[in-house]
Amino acid sequence: MRLVLHSLVALWLCFLSRTYAQDVPTQLYIRHRFVHPNLPVTSWSNLGSISIPHLSSISPSGTPVTFTPTESLLDDLSQFAESVDPALEESLYQVAVEKSKLSEGMWPVSVMKSCLMPMSTSSSITVHLSSSGEPLSLDYFLSSVPRNGSCPSPSETSKSYSMYNTTVFVTTPRSPPLPGLRAPPPLTSEGAPIPPVAEKTFLQKYWVYIVIAVAALLISGPPEEPAANGNGPKASN
Repeated sequence: MRLVLHSLVALWLCFLSRTYAQDVPTQLYIRHRFVHPNLPVTSWSNLGSISIPHLSSISPSGTPVTFTPTESLLDDLSQFAESVDPALEESLYQVAVEKSKLSEGMWPVSVMKSCLMPMSTSSSITVHLSSSGEPLSLDYFLSSVPRNGSCPSPSETSKSYSMYNTTVFVTTPRSPPLPGLRAPPPLTSEGAPIPPVAEKTFLQKYWVYIVIAVAALLISGPPEEPAANGNGPKASN
């Protein structure tokens, strides 16, 4: 009896642990930095963290999640501006999702021209997840960006990076539609396809009805002539 009770308790605890693990959101950390090909590579700084809900509640078209920016974001942006001038040509802004089990070179990264950062008022990040919840890729978008993506003149570019609202979305893989396959043709015992049955002609389909109609006409015979009566006009002598 005690063994049965211990087994039931163990199963119940295992069920509770799995349920709790599904309900607890997964934390992902977003990193960012400014780089230039002719300057020393700057290290990644923490941009903020996002809470990923259970995969069953994420839509393939995108589900908004909670984004918590780091408290030192303003100080980090000021330090970035001292290291990489926003007006400097070929300077880039990089945003990445940290994957603790992989090196920095394997993190999903999105790149944006740093000259476009001061002229924007908001941004959005889309994290694409695998079917197991691992981040696969990252998209970073800015508002108020010219369609051609050109930078403003250096005199019009601000010398600092501003902090603005950031919206984060997560997506899951989409299942492609299943192909509409036709049923395979029937085969003979030798493996050759059975030829389709030839379609019947009009006479082959309806000859019975035609014979019945003709026989009915022959049996009925010609129509009877009306009988002559004696009330008609008599011939004169």
